[in-house]
Amino acid sequence: MKMTTNPTTQPTEKSSTPLTERITTLHTRDEVVSSTYSTNDYSKFSFVAGNRAISRRKVIKLRESIKTNDLTIAYPIVVDKQFNIMDGQHRYIACTELKKPIHYIVIGEFDIRVIADVNNSQSRWNAYDYLNAYCELGIHEYKVFSGFMKRNEFNFSVTLLSLVGKLGGTLYNEFRRGNFKHGDLKKADIVASRVHSLKEHVPFYKNREFVLALMKCMEHPDYDHKRMLKKMYHVGGSTLKKSTNEKDYLRQLEDVYNWHTKDENRVRFF
Repeated sequence: MKMTTNPTTQPTEKSSTPLTERITTLHTRDEVVSSTYSTNDYSKFSFVAGNRAISRRKVIKLRESIKTNDLTIAYPIVVDKQFNIMDGQHRYIACTELKKPIHYIVIGEFDIRVIADVNNSQSRWNAYDYLNAYCELGIHEYKVFSGFMKRNEFNFSVTLLSLVGKLGGTLYNEFRRGNFKHGDLKKADIVASRVHSLKEHVPFYKNREFVLALMKCMEHPDYDHKRMLKKMYHVGGSTLKKSTNEKDYLRQLEDVYNWHTKDENRVRFF
């Protein structure tokens, strides 16, 4: 059987030009927008006040990865013109401990908000990272937040709730951007004091939903905390069951508050 060929089809010629030369020729058409430098002079670099705290676990993990497959030249650290490390502080430490060269690029000036956003896009910052960063920068509102949290041994959410009186995504976003503003500190101290006063009666007294429910009770014009403590003493915390629901805690607190109370003196919290 006779084979026919398509006259429009041309045979593909194999290029005799080496691959590296062809790539170089192709890249000469591209614009060079930055340069990567390399040095073993570790002393020229500095850490930025307000950047995320160093995690030894992350450094060790990076160090082992670099030992196995060193790709640091493909992921240079980012510094400003004063050699402050904007991004890559964990890579920097891992390389210094391995006595590896530091590959870096220089990009203008940054503030801590930009650094946080850059790092967050790669390895998510949590609330405590932002808090530590803004405290390092000396921002008063964040230092107040940190001090209140440490004094009361509250977690982040309960501290935010105590200082502002509410929770929400918008509030957290403002905290992350460095725009946190606390509310009435005297009121926050009263909330904290009343939360701690229930320690002997309620094992989960610092639970976020429980604190939310307690604050809801405190908003009632007829609420008397001495009465609550007295009823807690007689009823006992064992009657309160841990929950994940604010309304459930409100019902339980209402039951305790109204225990052995005449109908006309009962108070509804929800």
